[in-house]
Amino acid sequence: MSSDHDERAELLDDHRPELGRLLRGLPPRGAAVAALSGYLLSLREPTGYLVAIGLQERDPDLEPERTLRSALASGARAPVLAGVMARSALAEIIAPLSPVTRSVAAEMKKAVPSGTLRVVVAAAGGAELFTVKVADLPDG
Repeated sequence: MSSDHDERAELLDDHRPELGRLLRGLPPRGAAVAALSGYLLSLREPTGYLVAIGLQERDPDLEPERTLRSALASGARAPVLAGVMARSALAEIIAPLSPVTRSVAAEMKKAVPSGTLRVVVAAAGGAELFTVKVADLPDG
């Protein structure tokens, strides 16, 4: 395992409660959790910021630049933007951004086991897709 992978895995572990809270905060819907995807974007990293800007085109209220400035002004060393959205929409948004995000988007299109959530972690100079069991996400 590379140290970049370890850094992204640690970021995921640190934000599991937040992902669990975001997932449980979504309105009930007919679609399975497997149709959703989470994201954790390190806003001080080029790939994380690039994905955040891509997401902002679809959701103008996201405001990654304001989030980054506010976090840095308050002393946060590594501001992270977290969220949950439709997996197909996230894949569509990130596919054209860069070669790294294109490969992650292609991986996202593969089937996932029931009861799992795919999570894009953009940090440590790249992006990686993780699969986590929803039951393993604490309530935050």
